[in-house]
Amino acid sequence: MKIRHRLSLQFTLITGIILAGVFVLIYLLSAQYIRNSFYKLLQVRALVTAQVYLEKDELTKKKFLEIEKSYQQSIPDESSNIYNQDNQPVFLEKVKYNWPPSLLNTIRKNSTYRFTFGEKYGMGMFYPDNQGDFVVIVTARNKAGEQQLQYLALILVIILCISLIVTFLLGQWFASKALQPIQSINKQVKKIRSNNLHTRVEQGRNKDEIAELAGNFNELLQHLEQAFEMQRSFVSNASHELRTPLTTIIGEIEVTLHRERSQAEYITTLDTVLDESEKLKVITDGLLQLTRVEVILTPANTEAVRLDELLWEIQEHWQYKTPPCQVDVVLSDLPEEASRLAIRGNRPLLMLALQNIVRNAFKFSHHQPIALRLTYSSNCLVIAVSDKGIGIAPGELDKIFLPLYRADNAYTFAGYGIGLAMAQRIFHLHQASVTVSSVLEQGTTFNIFFPTDIKI
Repeated sequence: MKIRHRLSLQFTLITGIILAGVFVLIYLLSAQYIRNSFYKLLQVRALVTAQVYLEKDELTKKKFLEIEKSYQQSIPDESSNIYNQDNQPVFLEKVKYNWPPSLLNTIRKNSTYRFTFGEKYGMGMFYPDNQGDFVVIVTARNKAGEQQLQYLALILVIILCISLIVTFLLGQWFASKALQPIQSINKQVKKIRSNNLHTRVEQGRNKDEIAELAGNFNELLQHLEQAFEMQRSFVSNASHELRTPLTTIIGEIEVTLHRERSQAEYITTLDTVLDESEKLKVITDGLLQLTRVEVILTPANTEAVRLDELLWEIQEHWQYKTPPCQVDVVLSDLPEEASRLAIRGNRPLLMLALQNIVRNAFKFSHHQPIALRLTYSSNCLVIAVSDKGIGIAPGELDKIFLPLYRADNAYTFAGYGIGLAMAQRIFHLHQASVTVSSVLEQGTTFNIFFPTDIKI
């Protein structure tokens, strides 16, 4: 079911419930009013009946004729009874009902008493007189009131049905108007394909939820465009890195097979093929290792890792290399509590990521000394890795973390562009962010920001 129809039905249902509640309340209040009015009419009839039979000798003839005339205008199905203090019917020759003494005593106690008798309403009234104390009971059926309630119920049902139909139609119109911007977005989205991801959805002038939806979708398109660009770059770089050794291997084999060769020449060719095959193996192993980094950190594979200890271990590791490499570790602005220098993480993965950055720093600076700095700021531990190498061009800073990507000035150095991509994924697993600043021929600095409240 479309949202337009669902909204219309829900709006109609809500309106129907509200109207039904209001109409039921109107019906009940009207029924109560008609009932009270009829009881008042019965009370008047009881008083007139008492005056006709008990006040005849005390009223003037003119007054008595007026009362008698009103008494003759009876209510349909009306019946009257008058009882004396001995609970005996008097004055009226025909007694239609024999009321129990308990009812008569209740009427005497309350002066007036309302009750129902089958489909009829009854009114009892205590009437003291110089001839004695009497009880007058009048019963009748409220046919006019019943007809009024039936007519009112029919009118309310008809109004409810008409209101629901009108509400549904208005809901359809209102929902169509309200969802028109979404329909416009849908039409624009249908036109977006992989070859035009640069297209953006119009957000409109209204700063509402639909404009927010369009803005979020545009951000998604931007991320997708970047992802596609990264994918194209990865495919291009991978093709280049894989094609070079394969071309060398195929060329060497074709040249060798062109004519008979000496044993030394065959050995030379096989050595070349072996070297290029090993390059292929290194690339494929690196890509395979890169995919394995996509692990999920859990309490089982994580621990409290002291970042300062990692830096000292890295320094010691490179000191015993041949030739040894100098790593200067600087700790500044750190909290006094040693526990605040620790984060929750996977120690081997963190060591692998940091070593990849340090290894690149030595490689691209021709093994000049590098600096590792650990600082603390705003609940965040920051590791900075600085070198004095060849630097990175500004236009390539946002591409160096792509798998198999190598900057233009890096092709003279050994490597395949996998280490930084792996390091970034490991840092992201630990909810850390990485920024890079660099100046050509002066050096590069990697800043890794570790939040101290990592939740695994």
